[in-house]
Amino acid sequence: MTQAADKALLRSTIEEELNRLKLDIQKLEDQVEPVAPDRAIGRLTRLEAIQSQNMAAANLRKAQSRQSQLEQALILLAHDQYGICTRCGNAIPIKRLLLVPESKTCVRCPRRRE
Repeated sequence: MTQAADKALLRSTIEEELNRLKLDIQKLEDQVEPVAPDRAIGRLTRLEAIQSQNMAAANLRKAQSRQSQLEQALILLAHDQYGICTRCGNAIPIKRLLLVPESKTCVRCPRRRE
């Protein structure tokens, strides 16, 4: 594959993931609506609803963070700075970028720290 073809493939992968993530975020935003105290449900069911709401809120924060990382990856891709390891400066393999498009390090660098 040529560098231009790789770049186009990476851009479409990131954009598809962003579109999917935006739909997930919309669903999660609906799930984090406050549980009304006057809702006619049992005490245990209300606690379960609150717990479910808290889990949805955590998932929402995680999804929003990933969305931000993917948007940053698109900006870096546009400026030909995408796919470079922030630790060692080597190119991140395209297979890794296709699997985890928000990757900022190559596979070896996180392991070096351990």
